[in-house]
Amino acid sequence: MPTLVVVRHAKAETPLGLQDIARPLSERGRADAEEAGRWLAATIDRPDLVLTSPARRTEETTARLLQSWGKAAAVVDEERIYEASLGDLLRIVRGLDTARPDAVVVLVGHNPGLSDLVSSLSGRMVQLRTTGIAVLDVSGEWADADSTSCALRLEHTPRAGE
Repeated sequence: MPTLVVVRHAKAETPLGLQDIARPLSERGRADAEEAGRWLAATIDRPDLVLTSPARRTEETTARLLQSWGKAAAVVDEERIYEASLGDLLRIVRGLDTARPDAVVVLVGHNPGLSDLVSSLSGRMVQLRTTGIAVLDVSGEWADADSTSCALRLEHTPRAGE
């Protein structure tokens, strides 16, 4: 059974004059992303594919996640994730074509799209906070992913030092 791991980027800084796409992680965000990677290492076996928004904060979150997770995976910058609507994200998920029937795909991006995606696929209202993680089991094919074929297995918001 495939697994979709949805991760909202960690807490970012908001420096004056910097474009949104270029915002870096804050100190807390860096620590939370590392904690998220440790939680994932204890919870999920291995990622096969990581899709990340090209925004700096999501790329930094992804790098720290994988460093702490201790697992190698193919990482793809997916431009459609940045400022994605629910429809955009559903097209990305339904367009996945993984060789392994038990593939683990990680999607790192932004709200409100990610919370809408998890809510739509699970049939439950989910609001991901920064560094929030939702793990969904997908029965069947990626192309058929919807609320009748996906189940929310876990929801977690790692916080370093807590």
